[in-house]
Amino acid sequence: MGPEKFAAVVTDAGSNVLLARNNIFTIYPQILNIRCIVHAINLISKDICKTLFANKMLRQCMVLVTFFKRSHLAGNILI
Repeated sequence: MGPEKFAAVVTDAGSNVLLARNNIFTIYPQILNIRCIVHAINLISKDICKTLFANKMLRQCMVLVTFFKRSHLAGNILI
């Protein structure tokens, strides 16, 4: 298996990975350098969840979820 079998390399942005990516793309410029969008979205969502608004909203949602999980009558209405 050689470099002609690769179209792209998808990774996160760790410092050790960045060095490897730079080495690969210096030697093989035809290989695309792509960052993992799922990892980026995960990092963004973690930052959003740290805000007071998001934290309060998540707590309120969990109160509703717990209510419907514990109440058979209320849970049956949703079905």
